Amino acid sequence: MKVSRVSSLVLGGSLLFAVSVFAGNTIKKSLHLYESVTVEGTQLMPGDYKVEWSGSGPDVKVNILKGKETVATVPARIVSESASNSQDGYALKPGADGSQSLAEVFFTGERYDLEIGQASNANTAPGANPSGSN
Repeated sequence: MKVSRVSSLVLGGSLLFAVSVFAGNTIKKSLHLYESVTVEGTQLMPGDYKVEWSGSGPDVKVNILKGKETVATVPARIVSESASNSQDGYALKPGADGSQSLAEVFFTGERYDLEIGQASNANTAPGANPSGSN
């Protein structure tokens, strides 16, 4: 009886460990949008979102979630920065039709930015968090 309990505990513990190893590769961050933005043709309204991706890059696929629903999936590039970001924020790229596309996202304390899609730093304007740079 004791052997059965011990083996069940060991098996259960190893399964939990295996699941946590695989789940540990996904990075999840919060993002608050202050205005409507477009991401890969999908318009996101102002509000709170989760940004998640797997892998260390430099090229990753980013999922943007509203609650538990994925509202956009977009390719991105992880770009290293020399100093930690002092705040959360994003940069926008103006479209020819006057819309604003999400071009870059950065997070407090991290030494990287996520360049969204084919965004170019030379053509982006600071978003709602006006520091714009790190």
